[in-house]
Amino acid sequence: MKRSPFISIFFVIFLFGLVACEDPNPSSAYPADKAYNLNVPSYFPKPIIPADNPLTENKVLLGRMLFYDPILSLDSSVSCASCHEQQFAFGDNKALSKKVGHGSTKRNSSVLFNLAFTNSFFWDGRTNTLEATCLDALIDEQQFDFKFVKPRIEKRNEYKRLFGTVYKTENITEDQIVKALATFIRTMVSANSTLDKGKKEGDPEKYLSVAARKGKTLFENEDADCFHCHGGANNWLFTDNQMRNNGLDLTNNLFGFKDFGFGGFSKNSQDNGKFKTASLRNLSYSGPFMHDGRFATIDEVIQHYSVGVKESPSLDVLMEFSKQGGVNLSPSEAFELKSFLLSLDDPDFIKDPQFSNPFK
Repeated sequence: MKRSPFISIFFVIFLFGLVACEDPNPSSAYPADKAYNLNVPSYFPKPIIPADNPLTENKVLLGRMLFYDPILSLDSSVSCASCHEQQFAFGDNKALSKKVGHGSTKRNSSVLFNLAFTNSFFWDGRTNTLEATCLDALIDEQQFDFKFVKPRIEKRNEYKRLFGTVYKTENITEDQIVKALATFIRTMVSANSTLDKGKKEGDPEKYLSVAARKGKTLFENEDADCFHCHGGANNWLFTDNQMRNNGLDLTNNLFGFKDFGFGGFSKNSQDNGKFKTASLRNLSYSGPFMHDGRFATIDEVIQHYSVGVKESPSLDVLMEFSKQGGVNLSPSEAFELKSFLLSLDDPDFIKDPQFSNPFK
């Protein structure tokens, strides 16, 4: 039986019509996601933004929602914000934080601000990207398991819409979750302290009290000896983001530390007892201090560096006054140094609505 030429021609036209109707660019089915403008002072270092995870407005919103949503934890009981609260400069006011189940974190929850400017994360420096850091924290603190989380997210229309807008696909992946969280955290820039306000007007000391100005001088020279690790005039992060032993524990051997810190990650015993230098910004909100939260107040921290430094084999060479217990500040000098440190507080940051819980 011969096929009619008319039928053959019609079939070809029909197939051509199907192909022509297909969208050559499936992503066009989703609304465009605009680039996010990260507001960074000119005197800050250049932010580190991965090429495969650019900042976009809807990705920031998606990350913000995921940050505050306990949906990512195994039993939906703990969110990122459970250990990193805005009122505490996105840290915790307890020495150790609650994990999923009945356990606690091994170390004090690090503050989350100005992390767009570093490639060293956690107290022990075990990750070098913010994306890897987010995944590590999810798995450890929240017992994150994507196979359980994915169906929960897919049931929420607002999440399906945002994931589609950001990633141009309805196939939600673990990598997308991690990248969204990292994107939101990168926007947490804290740069509006009293010192910053003066700096932006050409004189960092413009709004400082007399005591704070004296404290700044102490900070920037050998009297208080802070500038080596926390930055001088050109380091406005107030941390060098390096791993250092700052004399917290007394031991005569490299294996005498309760927590090996960086050494536990590097597997080099010379690194035992070293931890990441913390930023000195927002100290009024972020106590307790040190990797284990041993110091409840700023005064205790100043006291440690003044008379409480302890000797150990991996003690940082910059702790040059360790033989006398520290820099031996007088009470008036301690007050002046504290006054300067308080000038690094950014009250706008801890109240900024763009970082707040979007579900409230």
